[in-house]
Amino acid sequence: MIREGRTYPQLTGVNPASYGGDQAGAVVRYALAPNSRLAPNIYGRASKALVSGGESEAAAGASVSLARSFPLRVHGEVRVTDRTGGAEVRPAAYVVTGLPRRPVGPNLEADAYLQAGYVGGKFDTGFVDGKATLQAPVLGSDHSRFTIGGGAWGGAQRDASRLDIGPTASVNLSTGGTALRASADYRIRVAGDARPGNGVVVTLAASF
Repeated sequence: MIREGRTYPQLTGVNPASYGGDQAGAVVRYALAPNSRLAPNIYGRASKALVSGGESEAAAGASVSLARSFPLRVHGEVRVTDRTGGAEVRPAAYVVTGLPRRPVGPNLEADAYLQAGYVGGKFDTGFVDGKATLQAPVLGSDHSRFTIGGGAWGGAQRDASRLDIGPTASVNLSTGGTALRASADYRIRVAGDARPGNGVVVTLAASF
């Protein structure tokens, strides 16, 4: 994710002044029992703040599903965070829910996610973040789609919070078992004072 405007160090972790800046990350998951009601899996992930002196983080954990009929998963993990001043091991637990992209009206699609939890360590904090978008397909084929609409993005942790709204556009491509998504938003901060301020956000994502 790349965000317009000046960025600051330590954006991927707890930073009282900054929240939601330039970063890159990856997650690998392994399903332990795909047919189980709990659908347990283990995973590893890594992230990096894309600024000079920005922190890096690696984590390993496990998660289970609490309900087959509702998308709610509980995660527990151990994070190793490398920031200015050294590395720190931090425990974390959180829950994640969401609405996969689906039709909600004539020529309208919505998607949403929400997560909330707690991370320990020197900057221990509760946290919550999420997003919701409503978009209309403009162009499409069997393997590609272009949509436009609006969205809301928000998050909060100790000493930092923000809520953004604004227009969004996205391109989705699929080929074989790979899905690619590119989106561009103009996010206007309407609550909170975390940096950076208003600006364009470009996000590139792939799953396989």
